[in-house]
Amino acid sequence: MRREFAILGAGRLGRTLGRLLARRDYLPAGLSCRTLRSARQARRFIGGGVPTTSNLQAAARARIVLIATPDREIVPVARELARGRLPWTGRIVAHTSGALSSAALDPLKNRGASVASVHPLASVAAARADVELRGTPFAIEGAPGAVRVLRRLVADIGGHPVTIPREAKALYHLIACSLSNDLVAYLACGFAGAKGLGIGPRQAARLYLPLIRGTVDNVSNLGPVKALTGPISRGDVATLRLHSEALRTLPADVRRVHRILALRSTSLALQAGTITTEVAARMVRLLGTIP
Repeated sequence: MRREFAILGAGRLGRTLGRLLARRDYLPAGLSCRTLRSARQARRFIGGGVPTTSNLQAAARARIVLIATPDREIVPVARELARGRLPWTGRIVAHTSGALSSAALDPLKNRGASVASVHPLASVAAARADVELRGTPFAIEGAPGAVRVLRRLVADIGGHPVTIPREAKALYHLIACSLSNDLVAYLACGFAGAKGLGIGPRQAARLYLPLIRGTVDNVSNLGPVKALTGPISRGDVATLRLHSEALRTLPADVRRVHRILALRSTSLALQAGTITTEVAARMVRLLGTIP
């Protein structure tokens, strides 16, 4: 397989992928950015590739073209490439958006390219020389030929390729955001609530993060049903009453979120068999009184 690749939009993620690929003997061909300065910086970071501000020039000699631009630019870039005179039959073109499917590249598909999307389920906050994506899941969907090449590419850089249905791409990304971004917001609410203990958010983070990490480890090792602990898992209605009083000191939106999640925890406890349906009903009634 020819291993020349191009990165269109060689920012944080593009540079990271480019560097990892170059270290695995893939050949950087073209690197495009909005400015030539950024493209040259990308070349230095990746270790090769011709820097340019032209997407068409960057893609000209590459068999694998990765579009790592912001989501809003993917369709315009695909249209720009499709209008060019490059031959696309036999080439793999993939974008790295988590939310958009390979349908965003239909203009190139119509020109004969094999199109797909490949998204690392990781937070790449900066392009650092020591970044590794070993073990990171990569969601891949698209044309079968492109998927085969991308699965091999991901495995070569140490990632874990996972094929998903094209029509489920937005759902995949929603879940990722809920479990990552929404979790950050939820933790922020909890840390802010700790002011009632006379401590600030940073102190609260130091206090509770070991518990949070242990919980994540338990979910990883046991699954959510068996990982559930605490008063709901043991049917401790008396403690829930104490919690309902303490909740009155917190904002209304936090109370609503707690009630929703506590009801879900009740369902998990029923699945685990640690509470009876009668105890579950008592807890549901109590949770319904939270203002």
